[in-house]
Amino acid sequence: MSRQFDRQVSDLGQVYLDGLSAAILPSVRAGDAVQMVEVLNRALDTHLGVVDRTLAVVAPDHRLLAHVARYPEVEPIPLASFTDASGTLVNLRSEGVWTWRLLDDSRSDLGTVVANLDVSDFLRQRQELALELGLVGLAISLIGAVLCFGMARRLQRPIISLTEALRGGPEHRLRPMRVATSDPELQELLSAYNWMVESVKEREALAERNSRIEREAVLGRMSAALAHEVRNPLGGLRTAVQTLRLFGERGDVRTESLNFIERGVEALQAVVDASLRTFRPGAALLREEDIADIRLMVGAQAARGGVRVEVHCEGLQGLQLALPAGAVRQVLLNLVLNAIQASPAGALVLVVARARPTVLTLHVVDAGSGLPVAARHALKGLPAEGEGMGLGIVADLIKGMQGRLRVTHLASGTRISVRLPFAVQEDAS
Repeated sequence: MSRQFDRQVSDLGQVYLDGLSAAILPSVRAGDAVQMVEVLNRALDTHLGVVDRTLAVVAPDHRLLAHVARYPEVEPIPLASFTDASGTLVNLRSEGVWTWRLLDDSRSDLGTVVANLDVSDFLRQRQELALELGLVGLAISLIGAVLCFGMARRLQRPIISLTEALRGGPEHRLRPMRVATSDPELQELLSAYNWMVESVKEREALAERNSRIEREAVLGRMSAALAHEVRNPLGGLRTAVQTLRLFGERGDVRTESLNFIERGVEALQAVVDASLRTFRPGAALLREEDIADIRLMVGAQAARGGVRVEVHCEGLQGLQLALPAGAVRQVLLNLVLNAIQASPAGALVLVVARARPTVLTLHVVDAGSGLPVAARHALKGLPAEGEGMGLGIVADLIKGMQGRLRVTHLASGTRISVRLPFAVQEDAS
């Protein structure tokens, strides 16, 4: 449309110059400058529709033969642009158009007639048209955007439903989706989602089954551990009862057997208390007395094997450590019992507990010949039976307290070290 506007302006200027050329050509041929100015003034005063602002006759050497203007010119005559026989030059800044042509196409020596026409109305109409076209285009774009948005939302409705289903929290269980659609890709996506839902349900069922099996296994290991810990004191009690039956009439034997039975009952009580503290929520904090009691709890077994047990505590005086007392005592109890069994008669089993600001270190040193295979497997958390069952409980308890266990083989025995971190250290008072 801009090109059409330029053509119209050019045609209008040429038509205007055709009439002006016919009127001023006789004066130019006669060389009458006064008559040329008179003709130009009459043309300047008379206008219908097209407003002319400047009229001139230019010689071939760009000399002005005649020149009139309606009011002071907005711009000078662009003589340098008159290289062709005719032409049009639009100036948007002055809202005018310069148009020129030869007075006589057969005689270029007569000169060129030039006119500057006011085309502000044409330019304003073109600007208004451009604005209208821009607004119409914007309206069409907005309508198209709204329609495309609606279509996209309609196409994405199954995807949105799928997204909402995937975002469902724990209170919203995943459910299969049944959406009627003819899109094969969307149908494949929904099929994949439904397969995922079924897989999740199967995994949940399998996890629940594994959890039940694990609970049963834990109960079985706990029962086996209790039976393992109770068996040794019961053996000593049975021996003491048989001694009383055979030699009960002797006072010294009777006193020794009753004392042994009393110590065995105390050991059984200690095992029960340790088990309760281990598996009961809200276990008490660890104190120095909980570790020192180990010597009393293993007294019967140590006396029967002829083994001495010494317990040393460093940095625990008057403190409570943020560690479960029952679990720590159960760990020590099993390690010390295992050390007593591995040590020969007359040997020493040494227990050392050192408390630092954020860690408790336990050392159990025996004089045995080394750990058997079952014991080594149990301390690594591997399945074990028989004598390694109690050490398996030790490995589980240490793991539950985020601790570490290390075994060191000495020249005359074995040292088992346990490192248990804790966060809070409080005054016992």
